[in-house]
Amino acid sequence: MIFSNPSIQKDDLQILRKNLESIGIREIGIWKELVLRDESLFSEIYSLMYCDNRRLAWHAAWVIDHVSEASPEKLERYVPEMIEELPKLKSSALRRHFTRMLLSQRIPENQMGHLVNDLYDLLTPAEDIAVRANALQLLYNLSLSVPELQPELISVIETILEDDLTPGMLSKARRILSSLGFNDVKIPQRRGLKQCPK
Repeated sequence: MIFSNPSIQKDDLQILRKNLESIGIREIGIWKELVLRDESLFSEIYSLMYCDNRRLAWHAAWVIDHVSEASPEKLERYVPEMIEELPKLKSSALRRHFTRMLLSQRIPENQMGHLVNDLYDLLTPAEDIAVRANALQLLYNLSLSVPELQPELISVIETILEDDLTPGMLSKARRILSSLGFNDVKIPQRRGLKQCPK
């Protein structure tokens, strides 16, 4: 059940939590529209991304992710906090949404080094594929404004190509290497996968 009144009062926090916890794919568009129109609701749901209830935190991040996709500027003031919190997140669903949201944001210069280290930490094969793909894309995006990051990024991608031959990571790695001017990198064949055509 979603709110019947698009103007949600702050004292309705319990109702907000209950409704947010039970949303599904059919309701996400409604939530996005509600939150786009109400800055206080955006702030309230943003803060729920850090709550102890994993499902509630995940659904809050899901809503904020959709809102920030439609209106990236709504998230700008929260970016420093998101970067700080990223390595503390225990849920891969939250890491996926955080890294996806950060893709559309300008990263503060004073947090870039911290974020780069955290993103490299997310590239382990044990991490969810979507989180790794987002982390790799973020590293690439950052390397465009800080070219000194590119040699290490290329080295990491070559390691990924040796160790991680999932189709999603192969595709992402090849696109990034191609964008960096490395079109002749050989992709090893393993796990029964056919070599990707150039």
